[in-house]
Amino acid sequence: MKKTQSASIHDVARQAGVSTGTVSNVLSGKRPVAPATRARVEAAIEALRYQPNLLASALVSQRSRVLSIVVSELRDLGYYGYLSALEGIQHRANELGYSLMLHFVRSTDPEGIRRLLDTVNGRKSDGILWAIHESSGSHRWVDQIALSAYPPMVFLNMHPNPALDVVTVNNVGGAKLAVAHLAAQGAKRIGLVAGPEGWWESEMRRQGWQAALLEAGLEPAASLTAAGDWSAESGKIAMRQLLANRPELDAVFCSNDIMALGALHTIVSLGRTVPHQILLAGFDDTPEASSFCPALTSVRQDLTGLGEAAVNLLQERIYPQDETGSQPRQILIEPELVIRDSSRRG
Repeated sequence: MKKTQSASIHDVARQAGVSTGTVSNVLSGKRPVAPATRARVEAAIEALRYQPNLLASALVSQRSRVLSIVVSELRDLGYYGYLSALEGIQHRANELGYSLMLHFVRSTDPEGIRRLLDTVNGRKSDGILWAIHESSGSHRWVDQIALSAYPPMVFLNMHPNPALDVVTVNNVGGAKLAVAHLAAQGAKRIGLVAGPEGWWESEMRRQGWQAALLEAGLEPAASLTAAGDWSAESGKIAMRQLLANRPELDAVFCSNDIMALGALHTIVSLGRTVPHQILLAGFDDTPEASSFCPALTSVRQDLTGLGEAAVNLLQERIYPQDETGSQPRQILIEPELVIRDSSRRG
């Protein structure tokens, strides 16, 4: 047998009992491969420690095997969800044999975006993952730039748009799950600590809060809402405002877990208790949620799955199978409610 470090695609094919074309399809994802066959090929790759010659593959296929990820600024990576989505992107991209190139954009004016896309084009990326949260018109440029002149593009965390490929979380549905649960526990005056004005996710979670209250026969009064900026400190301030406006409040839904932490601090500092007097729920199900005191009920988003789904959709655009699947798709990742002590009566 050849030394493992010099194993070729022919060695992999021979060990797996398949053609070299099948091995190539497993590596590139260009054509579907039966799960059992894929498993044999992947086992042979692992056993032989096969390393594909990416440069040679790129020359033959006219593909760079590089995907570009666009984020707004380095500081935005601190928002919950970015890193989980990037982890999913990296995992799936690596499985498909792609390298990743990260791009930062500070201005979302059309000229700035066009310059960025020209740079991506010049570096021969096969596709683009637009991982910037939609806020304050940050995506208006899509109506002013001919996207067909650039590599295929998939957008994350924005409103579903029939003209674009979009993968996002069902924020309305997630908020409804949390608020309906609070109402089912007997809460009658359910407040909202909203995210910042202008953020699409914040508005969707507000809509979910409102819809759940109406379905429960409760009034979504303006006095039951206060806005934060996703930070714990803003959650403290918003909660204090809510209790000043509505001292009879018996439950609160916070649009993220970090603001819920601030809200919990205010509730306790004012001599109230959770959950006996005020029920509390958040959104994100951060790793720290179970360590709150009491442990926080929260809406769990599969953000790693979101990143993986975005790469899968981009792969479909890079290697289209037929004309019927060429229409833009909007994929909603469904969240789930994780119930803990902060929202349990008794």
